[in-house]
Amino acid sequence: MEKIGTPLGQFIDEEICWGIKTGLNDAFIIDEQTREEILQQDRDSIEIIKPLVTGSDIRNYQIEEEKQWIIYTHEGVDIDQYTGVKSYLSEYRDELEGRATKQPWYELQQPQRAYSQYFEGAKILYPEIAPESRFAFHPGPLYPNNKCFLIPQEEPGLAAFLNSSLSLFYLSNIVAKLEGGAPDETYYEFRTQYMQQLPVCALDENIKPAKGKLAKTLDSYQDRVSEIFGQDNHTSENGPLVDSTVSELFNQVSREMHSLTGKRASLNLSLRDHLGSYSDGRTLANVGLTQPPEGSADSILQQTTEQKPNLRVGEASVERESPNTVEIRLTARYKPDDEDANETDQWGYTETEALPALRITDLTETEADLIEAFVPVAVDEAGGFADFRETATKTNSLVDRLRKLTLPAVDDVRAGLESYTETVERAEELEAKIERTDDLIDEIVYELYGLTDEEIEIVEETVAD
Repeated sequence: MEKIGTPLGQFIDEEICWGIKTGLNDAFIIDEQTREEILQQDRDSIEIIKPLVTGSDIRNYQIEEEKQWIIYTHEGVDIDQYTGVKSYLSEYRDELEGRATKQPWYELQQPQRAYSQYFEGAKILYPEIAPESRFAFHPGPLYPNNKCFLIPQEEPGLAAFLNSSLSLFYLSNIVAKLEGGAPDETYYEFRTQYMQQLPVCALDENIKPAKGKLAKTLDSYQDRVSEIFGQDNHTSENGPLVDSTVSELFNQVSREMHSLTGKRASLNLSLRDHLGSYSDGRTLANVGLTQPPEGSADSILQQTTEQKPNLRVGEASVERESPNTVEIRLTARYKPDDEDANETDQWGYTETEALPALRITDLTETEADLIEAFVPVAVDEAGGFADFRETATKTNSLVDRLRKLTLPAVDDVRAGLESYTETVERAEELEAKIERTDDLIDEIVYELYGLTDEEIEIVEETVAD
């Protein structure tokens, strides 16, 4: 990569920019209602109330905007021109005057005013710390907090490369890493000193015939993009799909990925929202023919806290064996006697693989649909929802707890269940397109850098881990 690419810090025309540090988030970061209340007092205050993005809002190709705003009182601002903002910030004056750095009480601690033109313009944003690559293009005004960085860019194509597996592979070998809450969970620190080292190809140059076979295969890549997103005439809702360079192709693919991930994010996959209010129906023990799976007599799921203290359910999954038969599986969590001999989380728990808990036959198709959708949600919610408790007791095993789980009355939720199922199917269609496009981007990037099959395998294994 380093032989072929140019370090990102040299590749881009401008520097990588860091977001705003307020010194007191409670004062400067406001919600939609507070913004409206300020503007009702003083319409001029709109000039210094800017849309905000935080690190946690950013995903691959997509920014989950939370309708938050930042009061952008940069150095030298005439606060008396903005009476609504001044009145609001006055409520925090004592705390603002007690900040570590010295500035007028109403000013941001580090407004990064030198970057304000980039806050207003087109850019690629990414979080300071994340468990994966999360780069998203935004075409207009959006002000990042100090948990974000931005790269000034007029076009979105660079985001496709930055979100690729090869990019993450390279960065994972040089960035600082943090342990997450779960075993093997790792977070990466995408700080500027690491990001500026990332080798980026000069995409337009690399498609020339003298540079290798990529020019010969560009048409096939365009055909595959058209297959995923467009029609026979190589167009999509975002415009023509046929482009003459990899750079232009990446611009188009980034736009399509933004559209796909946005549609996916807009889907409401909350089963409880779809079902609405309902009456209680049967318990799992009383619907269909409920039996223990074969060979489950010695399962940890049949034990109580007499045999295994601190025993509790982790997750539930449902295997659909036929239209009228399901098998429910549970993972079990417990604190092992020897933590050093087991992989444990930050609370000292280890977790089993998914184990067969109940097999239910003789169901109607709707009952089976309901169990498949509802049981994992009820187990995840726990705490008494649907009469389910996740902890074993001296007299109740995890299977006993599961058998008492109460389903909604089928007739009350029939329409909601159908709506939920259709939404899940739509989400799966979008996720399949997203996955196919990610794979295509990776293929192009591998070829740009001339990776062998063995090198590709190393990259993909590392990123998967």
